[in-house]
Amino acid sequence: MKKLSIIALLLAFTMAAPSLLHAQIIKGEVFVGGNASQVDGDECFGFKKFGVHAGAGALIPLTSWMDVGLEVLFNQKGAYKRNAITSNSTFPYAYNLRLNYAEIPVMIYLTDKDAVSVGLGVSYGRLVGLTELKDGEPFEYDGVGIGVGDGQLHWKQEDDNLPDISQITDINELNEIVVKRYPDAIYISEKVANSNTYRPHDFSICADLRFRIWEGIHAELRYQYSLRPIRHRMFYEDSSLILANQIRTQYNNNITLRVVYLFNEHRANANKEASKKGQ
Repeated sequence: MKKLSIIALLLAFTMAAPSLLHAQIIKGEVFVGGNASQVDGDECFGFKKFGVHAGAGALIPLTSWMDVGLEVLFNQKGAYKRNAITSNSTFPYAYNLRLNYAEIPVMIYLTDKDAVSVGLGVSYGRLVGLTELKDGEPFEYDGVGIGVGDGQLHWKQEDDNLPDISQITDINELNEIVVKRYPDAIYISEKVANSNTYRPHDFSICADLRFRIWEGIHAELRYQYSLRPIRHRMFYEDSSLILANQIRTQYNNNITLRVVYLFNEHRANANKEASKKGQ
């Protein structure tokens, strides 16, 4: 009896599958556009870093008005400050940061009359390229260049008895720990190494607004923000790098404008209309 039930279910699914597949057409997508980015917490302000945004994906229909979007992207983010004149006292340098990510966003789109779509989702990004320049030269801390790592503050010396300072974000708390551990310390920078790495993984939230321009062609505006810091960093009162006065957590913050081309959109819409009529 159990076997007969399973066979009946398989036969029912086999008979229904063609009509289901006929009604639900997966649409391929190609994206080309650009980013305007900044890094919150780096003492450089404004969406002044421009980068490339490109990739491909698939739009999978769930209902006549809801789709799931799966994407694979190359996404350039970062920050830019033209010169020291526009800076504040904690970072008096020209600055140029470029972070290249390979990203996989997963989006949910709600569409009204096949013309306007609103999307919300999350994205995973893997850092695949990094360039950070201060006054046109590669950024260094204590003679060490910037790289990929945990993005945290660490003690300069190795000692198993030292407290963990990697997650501390308050400069006064850090100063108390340093003085308690090393009463003879004059400056934090003597004992604590500033972060010279960025985290390799970036998890972010995405919000989209998409408009249909022509058959298969759409314009899309996306806002994206990191859900966790990409780095912790100490900033100083002046360029002498002696008196640290704050610790900042840094987040990617960027706006994307892109053109989207959808494959199979005409066929998908035709199938949708046929399904509404019961064909």
